[in-house]
Amino acid sequence: MEIEVTPEAAEVLRRSLELMGGRGIRLRLSRGLGGGESVQVEVAPGPAPGDHTTEAGGLAFYVEVEVLSVVPQPLIALEPQHEKVTVRPREP
Repeated sequence: MEIEVTPEAAEVLRRSLELMGGRGIRLRLSRGLGGGESVQVEVAPGPAPGDHTTEAGGLAFYVEVEVLSVVPQPLIALEPQHEKVTVRPREP
């Protein structure tokens, strides 16, 4: 599994790690009350049991296995309008 992270998103995530004291970024699947699924991006002290660990953009990522069923080739980008970090499929 390969994660791609844009430079803008990497900078926001680096600042978050510095402020919150985490060791890496965790991607986990979140299920909404209406049944939808989304990928949550969190500062983490380390991987949870079963997480896949990888590196991208100079950052450590801990990826919950279920995330890969929703977004097999994740791109982590910054939504410019709200400066929100998002996870979406990479374009081929």
